[in-house]
Parts: sequence; C-alpha cells; structure tokens
Amino acid sequence: MKERKKTNKFREKIFKQVFIITDYLTQLTSGLSGLSLFIFSVSAILFILLFLFHIGVFQQELHKIDLFGNYKIIFLVLFFSKYTHLILSFKKKKRYVLAFDFIVFLFSMGILFFNSSAFSLFHHAGVFFTGDVALILACFLLIITEADIIFSGFNSFKIPPALLFVLSFLFIILIGSGLLMLPKVHTLPISYLDALFTSTSAVCVTGLIVLDTSTAFTTTGQIIILFLIQIGGLGIMTFTGFLAYIFTGTASFSDRLMLKDILSSENLSNLFKVVIKIMLITFLTELIGAVIIYYNTPSEIADKILFSFFHSISAFCNAGFSTLPQGLSNDIIHFNYNIHFVAAFLIILGGIGFPVMLALYKSFTRFFITIFRSVQHKKKLYFGSRDMNTSIVLTTTIVLIVAGTVVYYLLEKDTSLAGLTTYQKAVTAFFGSVSARTAGFNTVDISLWSSPTVFIMIFLMWVGASPGSTGGGIKTTTFAVAIKAAFNFVRGRKRLEIGNREIGTSTILRVTVVIILSIIIISSGFLALLIFEPTKNPVYLLFESFSAFGTVGLSLVNTATLNEHSKWTIILLMFIGRVGPVTLLTGIFISKRKKYYKFPVQDIIIN
Repeated sequence: MKERKKTNKFREKIFKQVFIITDYLTQLTSGLSGLSLFIFSVSAILFILLFLFHIGVFQQELHKIDLFGNYKIIFLVLFFSKYTHLILSFKKKKRYVLAFDFIVFLFSMGILFFNSSAFSLFHHAGVFFTGDVALILACFLLIITEADIIFSGFNSFKIPPALLFVLSFLFIILIGSGLLMLPKVHTLPISYLDALFTSTSAVCVTGLIVLDTSTAFTTTGQIIILFLIQIGGLGIMTFTGFLAYIFTGTASFSDRLMLKDILSSENLSNLFKVVIKIMLITFLTELIGAVIIYYNTPSEIADKILFSFFHSISAFCNAGFSTLPQGLSNDIIHFNYNIHFVAAFLIILGGIGFPVMLALYKSFTRFFITIFRSVQHKKKLYFGSRDMNTSIVLTTTIVLIVAGTVVYYLLEKDTSLAGLTTYQKAVTAFFGSVSARTAGFNTVDISLWSSPTVFIMIFLMWVGASPGSTGGGIKTTTFAVAIKAAFNFVRGRKRLEIGNREIGTSTILRVTVVIILSIIIISSGFLALLIFEPTKNPVYLLFESFSAFGTVGLSLVNTATLNEHSKWTIILLMFIGRVGPVTLLTGIFISKRKKYYKFPVQDIIIN
C-alpha cells in the first residue's frame, strides 16, 4: 500500500513537472513568435523607408551608401523572422494560399543561395536571383504574404464602413502627397500644396492639374501618379479586401460586412470572389486597352509603353491625366482617332460601374453556354431575366452619350469644330460627350466652346458616371430615378414603378438627399471661388466647381492660375465628389441608437 502511494506521488511529481515544462515551452514559443513578428514588422517598415529613399532621394554621386548591402540585411531579417513566426504559430490555410507561400519560399531560398559567398561559383546560373531587383521583389513578397497581420488590425477599431472608406482615401492622398515631394520625383521645386492637389486629383480620379504632368514630374513621378490613379479608381478597400483574401484565404465576418457596404453588394456570399472578379476584369481591360493604344501610338512619342499603360489606366479609371502637354489635344495625337476611340470605350467601361460589368459578364457567359447547350441538346433557348439596375444604368448611359453627342455636334459644328470634316466633327462630339461625364480628357480647345455647350457640359458633369464605378457625379441611377419620380408625381401616381419592380421609399429619399447635397456643396464651392477669385469669369468658376465635384478634370479657368485658397476649395470639392457627400456625412454623423417609436404622420402644404 505504501509502495503504491509512493508510486502515485512519484507519478504526480513527474506529471506536474511535465505540465510545468509544457507551460514554459508554450510561453517561450509564444514569446519567440511575438518577438519574431515584432522584428518582422520593424524590418518591413525599414524596408519601405529604404525603398522610398532609393526611388525618391538616392543619387550615387551624392550618397555613398551600399543599397544592395542594406537590402540584403533587411531581406535576411525578414526571411528568418517570417518563417520563425510561421513555424512557431502554424495556422491552417487553404491550398492555393499554401501554394503561393511555397513559391515565395522557393524564390527566397534562391535569393539566399545565389547571393551567398559560399555559392559564388553559381552566380552566373542565378541571374533571376541576384541584384537589387530580385532582393526588392523578394522583400515585397515576404511582406505581402503577411498581409493578414495588417488587415486584422482593422477589426480592432470599431469604425463604421462609410467612415473607413472615407479615411482610406484620405490616407492614400496624404501618402501620395508625401511621395510626390521626393526630390527624384519632380523636375522642379514644388510646394506641398501643389503636391497635395496633384495627389488628391489622382486618387479622386479627377484630372484637374496645377502642374503639367509631362514636364513637372519625372518618369518615377508619373508612375507614382499612375499608381495613385489605379488605387483611387478601384478604391483602397477593394485592394485590401483582395489582398486579404488572396494571401490569407479567409476573412472575418466584420471584413465581409465592410466590403458588402463599400461594394453595395446585396449579400455576403462569394463576396471576395466578386472582388477578385473586379480586379481581374479591371486589369484585363486595362491591359487590352494598353496593347491597342501601343500599336496606334506614333513613333514621335519616346516611351510608348509608359504612354500606353498610363492612358489606358487613366481612361478606364476616368482620371483624365496625360503624359503629353495639352493631353489628347496634343498635335502628335490630335487626329489619331483610333486612340480617341479606345480611350472613349475605356471611359465608358470604367464609368458604367463594376456591378454592371459583372452583370454583363454573367449575361454573356450565360448567353454562350445557353447557345452551346441548345445546339448540343436541341433545347429551347433561355437567356434569363434582365437585372433592373443594369438596365437603368445602360439605358441612361446610352441616352446621355447619344444626346450629348448630337447636341455637342449641333452647337459646335461651326465654332470649335469648324474646319473639320463631318466624320471628324462626329468623332470629336462623341468623345466630348463621353469625356464630360467624369473622364476629363479633351481633344479640342474647350475655351472655344459656346455658352450653350458649356451649360450642357455642366449638366453632364453633374450627372456623372454610374454607381460602383471609377467616376463621380450624382450617378446615372440617381438622375434616372429622380426624373421617373418627378414624371410619376405630376401624373398623380403615388408609387414609383420601373419595369416590373416598385422602387422603395428609402431609395427615393436617398436620391433626394444626394441631389440636394450635391447642389449645396457645389454652390458652396462656387461661392468660395467667387470670393477668392473676384477677377475670374464667374461662368468659368461655376464650370470649375462642377468639374471638381464631378471628378471630371475639364477646366476653363486654368486651375494652375488659382490662388492657394481656391486650390484648397477645389481639393475639398474633389474629395467630397469622389467619396460621395452621403457617404462622408453618414460616416461622420451616423447614429447607432435605434428609435422604437413613431410619431403620427402629418402632411405639409407644399404649394
């Protein structure tokens, strides 16, 4: 009996020691994992700072710094801290995420192998693994694969999706303004206000400029502006959602709710697959556009590749930026109507909105599948019902483009279009009608426009593009619903019906709010410009206000000649126009308190 007790006590001591050791090991593992993550985060920040110094400040003749050696050290720290953290805190991931991580690991091992002095004999065999470019790419890949750490930080802040959307644009604008201030980015000294203005115009895909993009910025600066346009066109939250899903394979419920509100999606199912489709459609469209522009670009343009991609992305994102002086009205491509047509169709595709593009993609896919199955099995063709939102957007877009083209042609055929052939007048009128709805490109001297044309363009800029697009304005659906509601009211109808659906009261109320807020904001901006620019033509200042709010980029007043107060006014108009006044005010003033009571209804005498 005593021996059994001794045995039990001995076993208890052993188990106790095992539990204590296990506990210590768990704490040690957790501590090492946290330390590795901290080292990785610090190294990532140092890498970004070094990279910015490299592209924006570093000059070999002035800075005696071994950049390659610094990149190498940071890469080694990133590599070992990342995989130490990965081993100590292993998480189950999806197969394609693991496959991507494995590819990054193999590439990183190749960097280690071919940049090690012990394997110097093999350097000639590893041309893809040596040099600054390989190290920089490896560091970027290592940082991107840990993107879930960055995105998980959003969940710790209880920020409304609307406010987070607004803050994301503000954050990118401030980052962009800092990048544009780097010495190697611009060719002449610029003020921070001009850098902020350019960054805001690029991120808000407006196109109003205070500095000539072709002469004031170097190639590096133009590439930075191009990235700002791309991020601003798609929206930073779309990018973060895409990266979070690609490199983690999963997303929290709060992430899905946030993206649902930002993308105006009706449900949470397959939300991140929708984001991936948006990204793929965008990049594929821009690539096709760039290829077509490249083969139609004259040899007089030095860097045809940058020119092609810059104008393809700028057109699809409805930005209106150009790397040529005077933009598309430059003498080199003034009559290059192939480029004009490509730019116009890219503007239209970017302006109809991603929900419509996805709906069209789905419809075309269903169309061809249905035809194939009907031929194969001899079944009756069925193409499904049309989406009401898509129908409204396409109908309104076509009506505005056609009406704008006809009116532009009739009003300007003997003025700004004088001297052109009928075909050239028609193409120019078509491009002007398309561009006025948030794109901002111009192929003629718009200072020659007559007053009626200026009025028509103000109207088109106010309507703008479609919901979920890269453009601004009050949106085509807002305009269509408002016109339909007004027509219904004067006919004595109490319900608004479009097709075989009834439009809800909340939608009509939102339309009313959007229109009223747009008029108030534009009027406020116009009043401010009248005060700050008393010598300018008031019509030109009104045009500038609509252009800034509609994120169009056309200017009659020459934005570069405005004073500092006017530039700040335009910056605010561009920012509010891009994020949307309703989104901005909702994000700031939204109340989480619900009212569970209702007052009696009282009609107000209107007229």
